[in-house]
Amino acid sequence: MKDALVLDDHPIVREGVRELLQSAFPSIAVKASSGNQGALQEICGHSWAFVVLDINLPGQNGLDTIKKAKASRPDIPIVIFSLFSEDQYAARALRAGASAYLSKDRSPLDLIDAVKMALQGGPAKKPGNAMAQPVLSDREIQVLNLFAKGMSRKEISQTLHIDGKTVSTYKARLQQKLGLRNLVDLFRYAEEHGLVD
Repeated sequence: MKDALVLDDHPIVREGVRELLQSAFPSIAVKASSGNQGALQEICGHSWAFVVLDINLPGQNGLDTIKKAKASRPDIPIVIFSLFSEDQYAARALRAGASAYLSKDRSPLDLIDAVKMALQGGPAKKPGNAMAQPVLSDREIQVLNLFAKGMSRKEISQTLHIDGKTVSTYKARLQQKLGLRNLVDLFRYAEEHGLVD
């Protein structure tokens, strides 16, 4: 049986989320922790089926934790469940590598849906509405970011040390995933979702 981890510093929230997810995913043993011993160590120290992480654990940088955890364990889906509003933090958390971001005012079913999608490697919930927010890989976000800065295909291939055809493949994949038609749409999407440095 696979294990999953809920990291939250509030005992009632932590236990409530653990029970909710245990009921929804009976084949996964859902464990809970305050994260006081260090969220990064707890995430990276085990092969979790998924992790539900409060981005605002005391004394820890949530975005930094996501980036480092994904660098060390890219196979573990991380769903952020936070008091911070989705408008403020969702794009940054998704960019850091989270599979989904939900604020704590969302319904329990939204959290279950986000975890299901994360387990399938599918799209997370888009901040603020029920549309799908596709999960982009780090490389796809890099390519999108560079296109949004006005770089040409050749410049991007030189910057990222990849073939020009590979850049074209990423562009096509981004357009398909995001349902966009051209570079202008890509730029607009990157701006709206805070994906431009």
